[in-house]
Amino acid sequence: MLLLFIFCTPTDKVSEVIDGDTFKTTDGETVRLLGINTPELTEPGADIAKSGLALLILGKDVCLKRDVTDRDDYGRILRYVFIDSLFINAELVIMGYAETRFFPPDTLYREKLENLEKIAVRNNRGLWAFAVFQRPDTASFAVEATKELTSDAISWRDAAQYYGQTKIVEGRVVASNNTGKVCFLNFHKNWKKYFTAVIFSSDYDKFPARPEEYYLNRNVRVKGLIKEYNGKPEIILKGPAQIEIID
Repeated sequence: MLLLFIFCTPTDKVSEVIDGDTFKTTDGETVRLLGINTPELTEPGADIAKSGLALLILGKDVCLKRDVTDRDDYGRILRYVFIDSLFINAELVIMGYAETRFFPPDTLYREKLENLEKIAVRNNRGLWAFAVFQRPDTASFAVEATKELTSDAISWRDAAQYYGQTKIVEGRVVASNNTGKVCFLNFHKNWKKYFTAVIFSSDYDKFPARPEEYYLNRNVRVKGLIKEYNGKPEIILKGPAQIEIID
């Protein structure tokens, strides 16, 4: 249990938990927890993460602390959440119900949460014991980067057959887009339907500058956990060890 001694007066009561990182208050606000990500309601582990958050905060008075950005594109307020001195965002990471995910400039507790995540990953806490989150680019994974990704690869066209499995996917990045928060490396022009490799802005500093251009029109192999998102397969790239240019 992580306790932070901060001055924070409870001002809101939690009326409903929507999922593992989102809840509603009695005054009608929808709150998205900053610095973390939990499975979507349709994904494995979503019920566990939601139950974990509910046990921590449902019906309780909470203190909401903002970073730089007040609201996201969906109108939800973005906050770090405290009950007395208990840091709820961190507690979910400690239990292994959430992975870290930061979108600059909202990085106030990045170092603290990422250090807690490393411990949770190492000890296979919570959802890290299952094929739910892409494991981060840890020291053991960096050793693997010294070797080429093997030829034991599947085509990007077949990625949807391997949900929940860690695979090497091979293909050509034919389109890309960087929204500032997320970089999408698309293996088909119809990106809404076919395989995509995803880099979040919190990991941009690990990759070559402007990854959307660096990898565009290159034949690559990407390694990671294949997940379904909005009806299509994707792999989240947390470090350059996961992607190899092969042309």
